[in-house]
Amino acid sequence: MWLLLAPAAARAEVRLGVLYPKVSGAYTQVFQNIITGLSSVAGLEVVAHELQGDAEVNGVRTWLAENQVAGVVALGQTSYQLAQRLKLELPVVVGAALLSPGALPGISLAADPEALFAHLDTLAPPVKRVFVIYNPATSGWLLPRAEAAAQRRGIKLVAHAATDTREAALAYRQVLEQEAQEGEDALWLPLDNVAPDATVLPMVLEAAWRKRLVVFSNNAAHARKGALFALFPDEVGMGQRLGELFLQVKQHANHEVIPLNDLKVAVNVRTASHLGKLYSSGEQRSFALVFPGQ
Repeated sequence: MWLLLAPAAARAEVRLGVLYPKVSGAYTQVFQNIITGLSSVAGLEVVAHELQGDAEVNGVRTWLAENQVAGVVALGQTSYQLAQRLKLELPVVVGAALLSPGALPGISLAADPEALFAHLDTLAPPVKRVFVIYNPATSGWLLPRAEAAAQRRGIKLVAHAATDTREAALAYRQVLEQEAQEGEDALWLPLDNVAPDATVLPMVLEAAWRKRLVVFSNNAAHARKGALFALFPDEVGMGQRLGELFLQVKQHANHEVIPLNDLKVAVNVRTASHLGKLYSSGEQRSFALVFPGQ
């Protein structure tokens, strides 16, 4: 299945093939929003192909050849893995996936720590330290950015490495029970494969509530469940940025992976009130999501 998404009258300079996985429900709209952003980039004509499975290597090769694309944007983890197996000679950019610097350039779903700490400055009570539990293989590349962002704001970043969910659960317990100081510190939950799961998250949020700790995240669901705020993707903006990155990669063979800067904010006003932080009606109108809902 493929779709021509750019107007036929637009004489685009570059035809871009977009691969995205077959999904259901709201996730379908997520990928369509990203493709809409890609299609808005001047100089691109976008054709999109919905993957029917993760094994259609030959089918994708045929589709790319028939559509005479000049490059590929692979959206989602399945498309990313397929693009790696294809080993295309065309330029490839990856998006809507959790990435680390490697063979293919792209924009990770992980929010830029600079954006997270900037929102921490404006949305939270004064914070002296931020604790983070992370997997070095997944999020280690973000730590220097996070340390620099924290230092600029006079905050100390305390990072604990964990290679699996068991180590991470022990580290969360240690931080919450022994290290974090009541009413002074914050806990950052990165988008990571050792982030708190459905079992550990309630313990983390309950302990943070009891000690009046700020919790912020890269997952809007965490704000709904009690984190103070979370940054999550602006999908159309992400698509625009991916299109711009593709044009750069095509011209300069850039292999950089960058964190996500096209972001929206979700805020839990009940948690904010508990922490002694009240937002004006104007501030609340600037939030993409507000929990609890009215």
